Amino acid sequence: MAWLRALRSSRPFVHRSERRAFSAALAGADRNGGLKLNLGCGPKPLPRWINIDDRVRPGVLVMRLPEGLRRFADASARYIYASHVLEHLDYPATASALVRECHRILIPGGVLRLVVPGIEKIINAYVADNHAFFAIQSELHPSWCTTKLEHLMYALQQDGEHKYGYDFETLHKLLSGAGFRTIARSDYNASEFDALRVDTRGIRDDAGGYLSLFVDAVK
Repeated sequence: MAWLRALRSSRPFVHRSERRAFSAALAGADRNGGLKLNLGCGPKPLPRWINIDDRVRPGVLVMRLPEGLRRFADASARYIYASHVLEHLDYPATASALVRECHRILIPGGVLRLVVPGIEKIINAYVADNHAFFAIQSELHPSWCTTKLEHLMYALQQDGEHKYGYDFETLHKLLSGAGFRTIARSDYNASEFDALRVDTRGIRDDAGGYLSLFVDAVK
């Protein structure tokens, strides 16, 4: 396939073993009916997934999102995982472009799993004056964050790295606009799809839940 040849030729791997593993993952996905793409993997690539990031890392396909996804063929992926990626994109244009590309790439019945900061939880804690919640935030945020509002704004902006914040309603709107037919709130490592129970970022809130918002969307 032309798109497989193009991906193989673009890999930035240093060692032959990495090249072989990448080629084997592509070939195996082709036999099994769909790729597994991990978008914005950072320093935590997933085994037996095609790991994608905008920085050169061992075993990672370097790609700018969402433009780079055009290199994947229609209906070429079974699963797409994007943890703490969407909030770094401009809303609505660039975020919409990303989820539309994911929808195009997925096979019918394929699943996109999105994980983003749980901004609604932080807003609710702010309104409720929840000191226990913000005590946890103080362990995660810079030392200059000492007021509730500073913590709230840092979660939203993260020194300018975050472009937007999401609650479930807004994420549902974004995904349904891209054509996803089933959109469900999930939780840490609680996807109904075994292959998507790969969450590694699981910061607890004061009630024993998790600070992130987890959503599975089915094409």
